[in-house]
Amino acid sequence: MPLRPSIARIAREPRRAARRRCAAVLLLSCSLPMFLGSSSAVGQVQGPDPGAWLYLQKQFYGDRDIGLLDEKFMSLQAPANTPDPASTPLTVRFGAAAVGRIKQLRIIIDNNPSPLAATFDFAPGARISEVGLHVRVDRFTTVLAIAETTDGRLEMRSQWVNASGGCSAPPTVAAGGKIGEIRFWSTPDGKTLRVGVRHPNYSGFQIDPLSGDPIPPHYVAQFRLSAGGRPWVEAKTGISLSQNPTLRISSDALLPAPIEADIVDSKDAHFSAIWQRPGTVRAAGH
Repeated sequence: MPLRPSIARIAREPRRAARRRCAAVLLLSCSLPMFLGSSSAVGQVQGPDPGAWLYLQKQFYGDRDIGLLDEKFMSLQAPANTPDPASTPLTVRFGAAAVGRIKQLRIIIDNNPSPLAATFDFAPGARISEVGLHVRVDRFTTVLAIAETTDGRLEMRSQWVNASGGCSAPPTVAAGGKIGEIRFWSTPDGKTLRVGVRHPNYSGFQIDPLSGDPIPPHYVAQFRLSAGGRPWVEAKTGISLSQNPTLRISSDALLPAPIEADIVDSKDAHFSAIWQRPGTVRAAGH
């Protein structure tokens, strides 16, 4: 179902050199190792060295069993060849048996400089049926979605994505405007809401197209969505989200309202707005 608006010099330095110059900057904001040992990812059908997953699996899940096959319970959709590596769409869908039972969802992009793209925490009983976002993909990689249910079950789905340069792609004109402006879009049936914030979401690997200098990292670190004054969905994010980040949340039932969005970036700037069915309120960044 289509979403309906409800609001209100190219750098001459070669990309590799640019990334080397920016790496020291990014390390200050990224706690995950960038280069890890080789092996085969759990459930991976094709793709490169799984890299980060071997580390993150032990860090977050230890030796716990992870389900891999039940597409009716959970699925991950991503383009095998993305037309825009700086804004690649990902969608995680939960089947009827999973809705209302998902506690947490992590998105990992193995070969990105900061592999942990997002961690979603859902309120108990939140009937989330679908989560969508746009991410940067730095090079050919396996994208992983790992969900934990309220009873401790783990499910993982993977998708191979062939891309190049998403994390170092220069910012576009769309990065202009007032930083922190929040917009909402919803479907006519009131079951899907997309929350977007105007923000450059600089990765730390980009080069200023005018000066040729590295752009320091500056990114959205957290989305907090509250319904009726109570936490509903919280997402911890980072440099792997595309500029002007958006989150799309769908439910199998009418969305609660009002929903308040509180967004925090890496410089501790806060931006907030409230979605009221059927109208919305523009952001008041502060």
